[in-house]
Formats: sequence, structure tokens, C-alpha cells
Amino acid sequence: MRRIVSLLVAAGLAVSLIALAGPAGAQTSSLSAFCAARLEGNDAQGKAANLAVMNKAVAAAPADILPAMTALRAAYEKKGEKLFNSPAGLALITALDSQVYDKCPGTKVPVTAIDYEFQGMPATLPAGPTNFKFTNNAPKEDHMLVIQKLNAKGETMNLDDILALPEKKANQYLEQTGGAFMYAPAGQTFYSPANLTPGKYFYACFVPQGGKKNGKPHFMLGMKGTFTVQ
Repeated sequence: MRRIVSLLVAAGLAVSLIALAGPAGAQTSSLSAFCAARLEGNDAQGKAANLAVMNKAVAAAPADILPAMTALRAAYEKKGEKLFNSPAGLALITALDSQVYDKCPGTKVPVTAIDYEFQGMPATLPAGPTNFKFTNNAPKEDHMLVIQKLNAKGETMNLDDILALPEKKANQYLEQTGGAFMYAPAGQTFYSPANLTPGKYFYACFVPQGGKKNGKPHFMLGMKGTFTVQ
């Protein structure tokens, strides 16, 4: 269910988002179980694992969260992964994860994007469940906030050097679990929960300037940085 955006964004930017959907099954409402399933879903790999986590989330969703889950499930059942390359999919996942931000335990981190800067990203964060709220206050430009943990080799590297690498080579310096991905068109807000473990993380925006095929990725214009989880 988790999707890592390519480290070199060019044309045809696709928004791949996390989907929590599946058959409802018996309801055993539990906010803590729902929040745990939502975090577990970030790193599930493969159809069977995804479905198992999705079913946990649906079955545990409290009554006030269940309508958003139900709407997301119905749309996902009809359109599958294609749903999350659409404004409708973006709206559905935002409706769900805005409630996750408000109701699930964890550190709350509101971050704002402008052209071309992130505002509000802390230099350090505590380990554990973390709920990000990403607001794009730019007048026209879309922005994304990609957060990914650096591995031991990556912590010794200059971030600019890693960002300049092709994706496969860059992955040698990155952990493949535990990050977050948020995409917000101008004037909109997106949310993402994450389970942060101790270490060093980078964050960046990979949207090309002006949305153009040959536009510079926003990280080249200053939208990048690192933070430490303790």
C-alpha cells in the first residue's frame, strides 16, 4: 500500500496514495486498533498483505470514521488503484486521513509549503506515531512533501548528492519503510500518518517547476532538508 515517489520527477506526475479499503466484515470498533492498522498499512507489501491490513482498518473503524472508510472502500472497489491518480481519490483519502490526524495518537506536525520553501518542519522529532498535516499555501504551484529515512550509509552522504542520483542508486542510501508521502495542489491540505523510528530523515518536493516536463524539481529550488528522530 505504501508508495515512494520517484527521486527524479519529470513528466506525467502521478499521485500514488495509500488506500485503506476492503470488505467491511464484523465491526469491532476500536480507535486504537484502527490507528494501528492505518500505520501498518504504510508498509504492507503485496495484495494478500494489503487486504489483511485493509480488513483490519475497516473492521476497527469507529462510527465517526466509518463513513469515510465506507466511501473510500466503495470507490476503491469500483476503480482500484486508478482511483488514487484522480482528484476524487485525493479527496477521499484526505477525508479519511484528516480524521486520523485529529483523532489518532502521536505527535502532530503541521507543515506549510510556499514557493519554494517548507515552513514548520522541526529539526528534531520524537520517535513513534507521527501525524503530518501538509498545507500548500502557494498561489499556483502544486507541492509534495516526501519524507524518507536515510540508512547508515545515507547518513554519511550529502543530501544533494543523494537527490542527484537515479532512483535505483539513491535507494542504496534509503530505508524502504517508515516514510510518508503528501501531495497537495495549490490551496489544499493533505495528511499522512507515519511511524518514525530513531535516525535521520530527509524531506523534499519533487514536483517540476510550473508542472512542465523540463521544469526544475522544487528540491533544486530549496524545498529540501533533513530532520532527526530521537
